[in-house]
Amino acid sequence: MKEEAQTDKSGFIILPNHERYDEKRKVWNNLIDRYPAAIFECLSEADVISAVSFAKKEKMDISVRSGGHHLAGTAVCEEGVMLDLSKMNSVTIDKERQVATVEAGAMLGDIDSETQKFGLATPTGTVSETGIGGLALGGGFGYLRGKYGLTCDNILSAKMVTADGKLIKVSNDEHTDLFWAIRGGGGNFGVVTSFELQLYPVGPNVMAIDIMYDYKDAKEIFQKLDDYMNNAPDEISVNSIIMQLPPAPFLPESMHGKRVIAVSGMYTGELTHETEKAFIEPLQELAIPLMDNTGKTAYTDLQKKLDQMVPQGAEIVGTSLFFKELDEAMLNIIFESMENSPLPMAMAQIWMLNGRMNRVSADETAFAVRDARFLVLFDGEIVSGDPVGSQEWMDSVYNQLLPYSYQKTSYLNGVKLGEEITRNTYGDNYFKLAKIKRVYDPENLFCYNHNIAPE
Repeated sequence: MKEEAQTDKSGFIILPNHERYDEKRKVWNNLIDRYPAAIFECLSEADVISAVSFAKKEKMDISVRSGGHHLAGTAVCEEGVMLDLSKMNSVTIDKERQVATVEAGAMLGDIDSETQKFGLATPTGTVSETGIGGLALGGGFGYLRGKYGLTCDNILSAKMVTADGKLIKVSNDEHTDLFWAIRGGGGNFGVVTSFELQLYPVGPNVMAIDIMYDYKDAKEIFQKLDDYMNNAPDEISVNSIIMQLPPAPFLPESMHGKRVIAVSGMYTGELTHETEKAFIEPLQELAIPLMDNTGKTAYTDLQKKLDQMVPQGAEIVGTSLFFKELDEAMLNIIFESMENSPLPMAMAQIWMLNGRMNRVSADETAFAVRDARFLVLFDGEIVSGDPVGSQEWMDSVYNQLLPYSYQKTSYLNGVKLGEEITRNTYGDNYFKLAKIKRVYDPENLFCYNHNIAPE
């Protein structure tokens, strides 16, 4: 790799005096402000090997950037080596096998646009500007979770560079311990350079759920949603968001500043009069809708719909917890937190979990949370000039909800870093992960993540 030049075979090494250094060290959450000693902008697996070998020789920590979308800014390290994979973003489709080979720097939008050319899709997330690398390694929740599982459940194989600078392939037949670990264990074990992902027939058009209700009906809405999910088919996914509407030009002025509950999702099954009546209409009748834009839409458009809610450059705090039930006391904490939030913009999301993602056993992959029925995600912009106070408020929400949560587990792609959070979430899988970590990364070079210390 070259410091100030680029060839067809080699990427850049960007040092602190480089004109692009500040641009390249920035991630989605503008609250993160770290200064790596060197940024390796990789174009190939050889570049990744070079970067990892350099970091190991110099005894420097490593962070890896795919899309840079993690709340905690895990893509960028302080005084270590940052690997930027964003230009390793190719997507190749094998239509016959229904498999996508995806480089780890690809964005979800890159994957969707290529797979949809063949009427195929793989489960990913709900924001198209997210990188596949961190999403897949940490789980991957999207609209296909009920029908086809999480992103990590659909990894068929991966190529990765280990801490000793070796390029290996992991699958059900090769390095099976690592293959188990990367499906939910995060970036603890090396740098994944590419994935093979299972594809399924999806689109080009799907039924998109898009309804907005008045917040005053919140208790009735969530009671009905709870009942609905007891018999929901795998083909449906349902997300809800509690938020205060901004004064956006695309909204009627009467809606500006109004607190609402948005119910969104996707139905992937065959739409008949019977299925619409059984699975779509109940979601349109949770209360009296303020707006209802439910209807058929392009799958690629649905996958981009939430992009505007997570703009680049905002300063964000957030948290997450899984739940088994929508307990009344737990819901009241969510309602009161939203009503009394000091943050200028805050959202509470409650995602309903069902179907295939919950039929995987807890020890089949590193991703252990397979019995929860709900995922709660809080996000909000910090109070100007008070990141500490904003984080303390977010921590207080987490601590109030923790006693009601499912085994104190969090979605690690949407929560701050913390040893207790990590151990709680992996449960019994943590000890197996620690043993694997000891084998492949005994010096803990890959520590900018929900870190699993070598046993």
